[in-house]
Amino acid sequence: MKNQLTVCGRMVLLQVFPLLHLLPCLGSVKAFLGSQPSQNNLQNTVSGACEMEPLGYYNGSLSVTLSGSACLNWLDFPDYVHQYPNRGLGNHNYCRNPEGGATPWCFYQLASGAVGWANCDCSQGAVRLIQSGRVELYFNGLWGTICGDDWTDWDASVVCRQLGLSEIGTAQRESYSGLGPIPFHLQSANCRGDEKMLLQCSYQEMFRTCKHGNAVAKCAPPQGVGSPLRLVGGKKSFEGRVEVYHGGLWGTICDDQWDDKDAEVICRQLGFSGSPKAVSWAQFGQGLGPILLDEVECSGNELSLDQCKKSSWEEHNCDHIEDAGVICDPFAEGTIRLAGGHKPNEGRVEVYHNGSWGCVCDDGWTGINAQVACRQLGFSGPAQLAAEGEFASGQGFILLDDVACTGSELSLFDCPHSNWGQHDCSHEEDVGVHCSPDSNRITEEATGIPVRLVDGNGTKEGRVEVFLNGQWGSVCDHGWTDRDAAVVCKQMGYSGIAKAKSMAYLAEGHAPIHLDKVECSGTEHTLGECVTRKSNIHSCWKDAGVICDYIEEEEENQANTNAGSIFGMCGRRLLHHRKKRIIGGNKSLRGGWPWQVSLRLKGFHRDARLLCGATLISNCWVLTAAHCFKREVILKDITPGLGAPTPKKSVQIPLWKEVH
Repeated sequence: MKNQLTVCGRMVLLQVFPLLHLLPCLGSVKAFLGSQPSQNNLQNTVSGACEMEPLGYYNGSLSVTLSGSACLNWLDFPDYVHQYPNRGLGNHNYCRNPEGGATPWCFYQLASGAVGWANCDCSQGAVRLIQSGRVELYFNGLWGTICGDDWTDWDASVVCRQLGLSEIGTAQRESYSGLGPIPFHLQSANCRGDEKMLLQCSYQEMFRTCKHGNAVAKCAPPQGVGSPLRLVGGKKSFEGRVEVYHGGLWGTICDDQWDDKDAEVICRQLGFSGSPKAVSWAQFGQGLGPILLDEVECSGNELSLDQCKKSSWEEHNCDHIEDAGVICDPFAEGTIRLAGGHKPNEGRVEVYHNGSWGCVCDDGWTGINAQVACRQLGFSGPAQLAAEGEFASGQGFILLDDVACTGSELSLFDCPHSNWGQHDCSHEEDVGVHCSPDSNRITEEATGIPVRLVDGNGTKEGRVEVFLNGQWGSVCDHGWTDRDAAVVCKQMGYSGIAKAKSMAYLAEGHAPIHLDKVECSGTEHTLGECVTRKSNIHSCWKDAGVICDYIEEEEENQANTNAGSIFGMCGRRLLHHRKKRIIGGNKSLRGGWPWQVSLRLKGFHRDARLLCGATLISNCWVLTAAHCFKREVILKDITPGLGAPTPKKSVQIPLWKEVH
């Protein structure tokens, strides 16, 4: 006898014992287990991955879902293919919209082997140019870069064509120092040069260390593009009031709608890289000539100001007090670099602040500080302190002293430190590090796994997320206990009672599940010391959470709390305020709503959390929302409760699932 689960539209039919054979509706087979959650939004990019034909159907080669799952072959679902003839369904796994919907979709396989459906990621393959032209690719739900080792002019030309900027591109490379958690997506693109999109090339995903930094594309502007620009009034060559040349005159730009995306285009046209910043209100002085442009609105991808949306020439409602300016700082505030070493993963640590590079004093410098510095530079393995004087002494400013990282920070600037430029050191005390260039193993970075709490009611509670392999992800609640929670809270700097929460109690995450079966004794200092399984190896869909500095709630019938004990808790939260109540409504007689069903998810500690409501539609079937099953669900973990007329409690009925 098969277990039964059928989905019609985007509702889920769950069959309860006794078993009744109901035929699924073919038109809704795609609603197995609900759809996958959407990923982060995109801005200022060009993709074209889901361009529809004139009749409204998608006929492209996209074959990945929003969460990055590979699509299944349509011939694995012959009944669906027969129901929609001549709609592009055949011997392939490309996304399609046979019903004529706005978004193509496909079937995919869950980790359990069950089949689900999901909308396809129409932004898969989107590209954008950042700062001096660094190519970033949207791939499997994340923005990332491309390794520059094998980057060619053919590859750069395809990027320029996809962005609509030019047919000719020049390949360059830049250092990837200081990019933080941005991952590498592609080892190489391998384009012929005539493709319309980068993902139409014979690309290779990452399989080895990238040695020569990020891929950069320089797009040759079309003929006639680019009115001359200059920066006036700044103290440095990369800053000033923006002036544009038109009709034989130099004139200014009004700062209406002026923002950093406009500054990025200005700086790119002038040949500056780094971190562009828009400034307003004539910060670099008022111009003397005409005001030539207003309402400039660039997306950030343009090669020149002429390609941006803007007013007509000399059409404005401004005075020179509103002249726009830019700072094309070649380095971003908070950037760090390694200097004086023989390899890219070693050297003297230098930081960039307020327009200048400077060194870091070794007072209080530890291996944990070195780990954070290496992580910020993009190295994921363990870090080692350099010997005193191993690298040549720096020159210029000593910008940081008394750095005291805890190990969870993603940037050296997130750590406590002295005031900028305040120190009692000489350059003989400059710190240096050795970073590991090729390691993502959990065992090697165990003490340095960053942890954060997300979606809680405050800073002391939330879903536990860890940073691994360049991406934040959650922790499975298999075996999640208060001992595990205690280690997380300890790593976060809290010393009070820690309470473990399971079954996505503190909201469900949409990122990957990185860790499973964490086994802490409670004596560890970081969660990484408890890890027994490598990242992304799991069979789980329920996220773990914690509440730090937890105070047990008193039972409602214990109302004898005296005023002294309350005042003794001053400054601390007495009750966990994730408490629910019903406002208004009428009293309901027991058994008065016999068609209502509750679906409860069993946990590891004999408790059960309400997963979703449902409606009894026959003596064997209940109907519930598909989003209740948007991740893999083990049906044996769900207990339905029926609001049938019974004197004491709701009826508990077994649940069955059929796999087609």
